[in-house]
Amino acid sequence: MARPEPGAAVFVADLPDPQAGVGEVRVRIANAAICGTDRHIFHWDSSVASMLTPPVVIGHEFCGHIDQIGSEVSGWEEGDYVSAEMHIVCGKCRACRAGNQHVCEQTKIAGLHRDGAFAEFVVLPAANLVRLDPEVVPPHIGAFLDALGNAVHTVQSASSIAGRHVLLSGYGAIGAMASAVVEFEGAASLSITEVAPGHLARAREWASQLTGPIPVQVFDPRELDIAKNIREITGGGVDVVLEMSGAPPAINMGLELLYPGGEMMMLGLPSGSDLSLEGFSRNVIFKGLHLHGVVGRRMFATWTEMLGLLARGLNIEHVVTHRLPLSSFKEGIGLLDAAEAHKVILDPNT
Repeated sequence: MARPEPGAAVFVADLPDPQAGVGEVRVRIANAAICGTDRHIFHWDSSVASMLTPPVVIGHEFCGHIDQIGSEVSGWEEGDYVSAEMHIVCGKCRACRAGNQHVCEQTKIAGLHRDGAFAEFVVLPAANLVRLDPEVVPPHIGAFLDALGNAVHTVQSASSIAGRHVLLSGYGAIGAMASAVVEFEGAASLSITEVAPGHLARAREWASQLTGPIPVQVFDPRELDIAKNIREITGGGVDVVLEMSGAPPAINMGLELLYPGGEMMMLGLPSGSDLSLEGFSRNVIFKGLHLHGVVGRRMFATWTEMLGLLARGLNIEHVVTHRLPLSSFKEGIGLLDAAEAHKVILDPNT
């Protein structure tokens, strides 16, 4: 439950079990995961404070099993193993009618605008469910498919990845997932930049364990002139930048390192509302770059793509750094605040 106080956004409350209404199902949560948005809610940051009307159960990354089916629902049975798209869209606005439901004008997010998944049960429209195969997606992975969808959407927003030189800035949880997708999809090279010591160490550990033919280099941009190194690795510059950090220096470095005709996929959010691009004419216009803002996941095309990647063998086990009971939510937030974790998985049953 959230309440409007910095540092006290979550407290435990006994609530009656929610009931599935018309067109809805109730899911018993198996595992959930902490998202960056949940951290912002916990700290009651201005970026999310205006979006919530407490009290509300937060949490929007989860998987579980259907245990109640409302009226006018077909195609689902009790016990089915599922996750769900937590963006609940109108289906009527211009974006929805154009097939761009992920940017629906009237989006409501479970875990923000209505009760979410940090509980024993969550109730959702049956139309938002995604069926999971337990042989492919164990619960600790199914718990954060929402975030994996963001990573896959960012990578696949580029015109192509296979055979191209890629720079990824920001090896947080979603950056770690996106890196795994890039390596799996056969990029010519992958260069990763990160400044947080914990994330930097995890990036280097992951890269050291790879056995495939794709060169993966990890850089701390504060310690050396990485521009020269990356240009040498890539033969003049990268083709694709996956910008996950939202940090202005990383964004401007990415623009500088892009080879003419390259692409920058921008998922990371700057801490402020404005962003200054350095050498805009030189680095963007005269290079003929393509800058692409990425939000959420395509409904439900991205889900199909990421489940296909997992079925083909995409390995994201390394992204799960901690598994805690739901009651240890605040401990999980502390780990994330200190950059000592990537994905913290919560179990309401322990």
